[in-house]
Amino acid sequence: MAPSSPTFAESLGLGVWSRPPDPPAQAALALAAFLLVVALVPRGPRWLGGLLDFSGLPDLRRSRRFLTVAAFAAAFLSLGYIAFYLRGGPRAEDAATFWLQGRAMSHGELSWAAPDPSASFRATHLLSVAPGRLAGILAPAFSLLLAAGFLLGAPMLVGPLVAAALVVSTWLLAHELAAAAGERDPARAETVARIAVGLSVVSVAIRHATADSVPDGAVATAIAIALAAGLRARRTAMARTFGAAGLALGFVLAAHPAASVPVGAVLAFVALGSPSRVRSAGWLLAGAAPGAALLLAANHAATGHFFASPAAAYLAGIGPPPVAPGAKARVLGALQRLREHLAEVANLEPLALLALVPLAGSARSRAAVTLALLAAALVAIALAATSPGTPGLTVAVPIEQALAALAIVRLFPGSAAQVATAAFALAAGGFALHTSHDHERLAASGRGRPLYEPDVPREAAINHGLLFFDDDQGYEFASDPGVPASHGVEAVRMRGDDHDRLVYDELGHPPVHRYVLGPTSSSASAWTPPGGSSEVWRFEAESDWPPVAPAGGRAEVVAPGPSCASDGHFLALSPAFSKGGAEASMMIELPVPRGATPAPRRTWTVVPRVFQRGGAGRGTLEIVLAPGGAPLARWTWTDTISGPACTDLPGQSVELGAERRQAWLVVTASGGPVGLDKTTLRPR
Repeated sequence: MAPSSPTFAESLGLGVWSRPPDPPAQAALALAAFLLVVALVPRGPRWLGGLLDFSGLPDLRRSRRFLTVAAFAAAFLSLGYIAFYLRGGPRAEDAATFWLQGRAMSHGELSWAAPDPSASFRATHLLSVAPGRLAGILAPAFSLLLAAGFLLGAPMLVGPLVAAALVVSTWLLAHELAAAAGERDPARAETVARIAVGLSVVSVAIRHATADSVPDGAVATAIAIALAAGLRARRTAMARTFGAAGLALGFVLAAHPAASVPVGAVLAFVALGSPSRVRSAGWLLAGAAPGAALLLAANHAATGHFFASPAAAYLAGIGPPPVAPGAKARVLGALQRLREHLAEVANLEPLALLALVPLAGSARSRAAVTLALLAAALVAIALAATSPGTPGLTVAVPIEQALAALAIVRLFPGSAAQVATAAFALAAGGFALHTSHDHERLAASGRGRPLYEPDVPREAAINHGLLFFDDDQGYEFASDPGVPASHGVEAVRMRGDDHDRLVYDELGHPPVHRYVLGPTSSSASAWTPPGGSSEVWRFEAESDWPPVAPAGGRAEVVAPGPSCASDGHFLALSPAFSKGGAEASMMIELPVPRGATPAPRRTWTVVPRVFQRGGAGRGTLEIVLAPGGAPLARWTWTDTISGPACTDLPGQSVELGAERRQAWLVVTASGGPVGLDKTTLRPR
């Protein structure tokens, strides 16, 4: 049984507090009790370090072994999070698109060809670059990491490897922060770094960020590396070290463009304050160049313009219309997310407040204040973000953990090891009694398992042909642009109209299966698209969402639609301004029915059906053979009617076929929204 959702008061205030709900939480509670006893026993932390051969507490000079063990522990815990809470695969809302972009990049492509009919291969967060090509809208850097995982055949290992890298980057950042904050004693600086690493390892939010296929953990790692390299370059007066800071900054730019602005500003401030400012700035810019080039290339592949954001284009014309909450709802939502963010630092909100200590008193330093302001900027950017795939508040956590570790060493200079061990105990207890409920709720969300499990078709002995999916995310997880149906399993988005039998015909009737999400398990079984040998073809307008080149307004699927609408849905086109001369347009595909080999040209009667809602919209529909071409047929209608109705426009004869696999429907709306329900083709 799925756990109940938290109440409003629980979400806004102290969250959920109760006994451990699952085995990981129970183990964390036992660990918390053990660590608390160790913290209270004289020389307990030193004994524990020696017992584990962790070499960190007994010998502060042996950093390499400490980092090796800590990195292994972080990677192992992230693997455990995949197995227990994610149930074996990615679960985040945007993970499917990152996954698909990573597969395409593993084949060397930022955009990829879509077979005909292309509507059977479109999905959420994809843009039609041009007729027959698709591209993802999410920032490309994390997908590039996934591409390396796909090339090695283990994309789910990318997250645990990032977790290990985050341990090292957190250690480096905390070390440099301690040095910049005036901790001249190497032992104290090392202690600060190791406490920060300990907080990183016990933070279950970081385990989640490095387990799921989202960029949060990778961006947090890159930010920590960039800051550590910049501080080290300034401390050692080695300008070339800014090259490493630039490389990390370039990754942030290509993974989280908004966050790169404050991070880049801090690095520029550090570089310009170094003795050789010109060389330092040059190295910083040179290092950031590859990341900037990747972002520009991805923009051009998706939109045709280097400086046009595909996510912005998607949100402007295709994505769901934004819902503006009231001021009270925005404030309460921000407070809830801030409370959740405080728990991300060490599973317990009060522990995060330690990060404020280095900012107070005469011992505060410019480095600590600068990093704190950067963390605040990153949090503000995450709270204001609306673009899909944007990393969340976790990207600021390594900075906050470094500040909290510095606070522990300064507040308890003679007993930092004991206090740190007690803090780890509280963090483990906070997960056991508090934040574990959030992760349990995540595990039970949706279907309680990944939307696509590769073992399902493998166990059904499906090794080639078409595999149809009812949902966008499952399709994107399974889709591989480099694998056709003849050489492997080709994922297809089920549309419920004649797109399904057309793609079956186009590919020469390969084996066909359907992936079905059941209540407790998924299955893949043989399936045949309906329609058979009927010569009447029905293409639902909403099947072609997202459309090609929407301009001047927004295209959206209206569901549930009116009872008269075919399949209960229709595709609406709304100008950005519904009054005056505002005009919007979009282009959707009109497939030409044919088999795997070219058929003779033939004449079809084309009958569009529109939905009239009784508004002020005026619609125009044209059939063209290529974008910008002369129309072969043209219809016009107005939305003014006494009540909602579905209307078949007069049929027109159009000659199609031979080498052409599709024509295009150009829909224009002016004065208000218009709706297109379906298009029917009948041979003459």
